[in-house]
Amino acid sequence: MKRNLFLLGNGGRESALCYKLNRDRALIYSYDPNPTIAGYSIRSPEFSKESFYSDLSKFVEEKDIQMVVIGPEKYLDEGATDFLESKGIKVFGPSKEAAKIETDKSFAKELMKKYNVPTARYEISESLERSMELKRFFNFPFVMKVSGLASGKGALIIKNDDDFEKALDDIYKKNIFKDAAKRVVFEEFLYGDEVSLFILTDGKKFLLLPPAQDHKKVFDNDEGPNTGGMGSYAPCNLLKDKLIDKSVEKIVEPILYALRKEGKPFKGLLYAGLMVNDDEIFVVEFNSRFGDPETQSIIPLIDSSLYDIMVEISYGDLKTQNLKINHFHSTTVVLAAKGYPSDYKKGIRFKIEENIFDQNTILFHASSKEIANNLYENTGGRILNLTSFDTSLEKSINRVYSNIEKLKIEDTFYRHDIGKKGILYEKI
Repeated sequence: MKRNLFLLGNGGRESALCYKLNRDRALIYSYDPNPTIAGYSIRSPEFSKESFYSDLSKFVEEKDIQMVVIGPEKYLDEGATDFLESKGIKVFGPSKEAAKIETDKSFAKELMKKYNVPTARYEISESLERSMELKRFFNFPFVMKVSGLASGKGALIIKNDDDFEKALDDIYKKNIFKDAAKRVVFEEFLYGDEVSLFILTDGKKFLLLPPAQDHKKVFDNDEGPNTGGMGSYAPCNLLKDKLIDKSVEKIVEPILYALRKEGKPFKGLLYAGLMVNDDEIFVVEFNSRFGDPETQSIIPLIDSSLYDIMVEISYGDLKTQNLKINHFHSTTVVLAAKGYPSDYKKGIRFKIEENIFDQNTILFHASSKEIANNLYENTGGRILNLTSFDTSLEKSINRVYSNIEKLKIEDTFYRHDIGKKGILYEKI
């Protein structure tokens, strides 16, 4: 059997997956790749917007490609897995219905309640009038989440009346979230520390990847608005020993059972965003794909063949019983365009000198394109990711920051405190 795949997606997460799958000696095909992915893959021809999935399936069949790996959630929400599997193509990624665990937060909350998966108390609104009524059931601070996809920016923390009025204005008057805000979830505010747990699963059997911690706020000390993620590190010591066991018993096994019971078995990568408070664990959210930028930090820790595991899952039978994880610690810092996450600077052009980074440091292009030989331009807010790994978390942090300083790119910025909370957790 050929050892190949088609990778769908072209962000930082897909760059990291491409890097790993290439190391697993798989031949990779890609569509509209960013510069990192282009270096590891064979670019497919352009597909028509009107017949994108038909064109993709024909290409996969022509090249005898063994599996399609889906990165971004938008493809899952469009039913990419369902369409491709209907053509007899193996896919790593859940069906449209199973992906609702991410794409429909009201569905996810109701499912957790039905199957006793610990999560924050909540109410659901379908109108401005109902939202105004629900405020009296929650004390400040509380959280308002648009139910649909919002690129990681749909969770609004409401600390006072002004925040509430602004949220109502953004959701219902300015309509900045569009159809994603047809339903709005009100949640009590959970106190504690967040951690991301990734689960590779065929719907029943599963493997846990090392826990990671994302840094969602745009500025140091967790200040400013939420973003898609400004950095991450792994492993995160918040989840260890008994808390890992508790996560499996109270969250992982029950939610996989719930999805099977509801006729939506989940096949792919399930991401559990958890809140840890002492010995208590609650689900903040589920995602139906690899996280970004946590994936960039986790990938260097995996010694097992991710390709082989993905193939097993795409066939619906996870046979691998143990993951080989090395003893490194990894830290990822996101270089973003000035103004991100709102009206960020566009048209930023930059060059990257060859061989400027230390050993054990990897540059992942995220939202960028090559417009000439070694001349790049940003295509989004989160432009580049730099990942370093070392024998301790502190060393990996020092390594990544000493290297990111070498990127002299105007109109960009990054956080300076990624991973520092992790050092504190190690002392607990």
